[in-house]
Amino acid sequence: MIGILEPSDFSEKAVTQLKAIDTVRMYDGKNLKAFLKDVHILFVRLHYHLDASLLEQAPGLEVICTPTTGLNHIDLEYCRKKHIRIISLKGETAFLKTIRATPEHTLGLVIALYRNYSKAFLSSSHNEWNREKHKGYEIYGSHIGIIGLGRVGSIVSKYLQNMGAIVGYYDIADRKTRAGTVKYKSVHDLIKNSETVLLCSSYDPGTGSIINKEEIDLLEGKYFINTARAELTDETYLLKMAQRKHFRGIAIDVITHEQTTRKTLSQWLTLAERQNIIVTPHIGGATFTSMGRTEEFITGKLRAALGKK
Repeated sequence: MIGILEPSDFSEKAVTQLKAIDTVRMYDGKNLKAFLKDVHILFVRLHYHLDASLLEQAPGLEVICTPTTGLNHIDLEYCRKKHIRIISLKGETAFLKTIRATPEHTLGLVIALYRNYSKAFLSSSHNEWNREKHKGYEIYGSHIGIIGLGRVGSIVSKYLQNMGAIVGYYDIADRKTRAGTVKYKSVHDLIKNSETVLLCSSYDPGTGSIINKEEIDLLEGKYFINTARAELTDETYLLKMAQRKHFRGIAIDVITHEQTTRKTLSQWLTLAERQNIIVTPHIGGATFTSMGRTEEFITGKLRAALGKK
């Protein structure tokens, strides 16, 4: 049986293709143990943390399908021991270049911070018509540094250059430099020479964080945006310095423990009430367009792995 753990708006085309493989069951939010009991193939997104305690409830599980590049929501060691295959978007460079949801969201967060949108958008409860109070800045001519010039970083770089920003980057890989960009030798150099820092790096368990105390200290008076993974930052220290109004603005699409306790969320939301801070619930890749296409792509990979035409 194929189980779809988060079926909301799941691609109908993908479901049709999956039904040609086996029976498909959609989780209705009730009795997870009963749902998982007979599942051999499991489709997931990012709401659940697939740790050993959850996966043990699926004794016949053979394949996990996740239309994501990151895999930190899955206990990879448990899967290795139990010989559970994982089918994901990791390494699918050609296909992923056509998926623009996260780069577009990252660009949107840059604009939102520069123009103070979190405070400037009016509503019935926030209706002060005061353009002087909400003046912001322009991307044109600003120095923006991107940490990680992979798929997301390179696309965001193109967007920002087209808007007239001066773009620099740092990447541990020997990336081909995009014309007009500045390559920095270290994260420190990038931060020192940028008004805005975008964290677009990929994350693998055991990689460790990139933005630690020293880097956060260097971000004083600057904008910082993270649409990658919270594990790439020292979030505790980031919060501490945000409480001290250390930054010109922060936008985050990711927090630690977001599939479980979300223990830092209330702190971020409290700060967002008083500062130029934007928090979005990991919606970088969450568009109807991208999610439908990635679900169909992963279904195709599954069919190929099972020898189905």
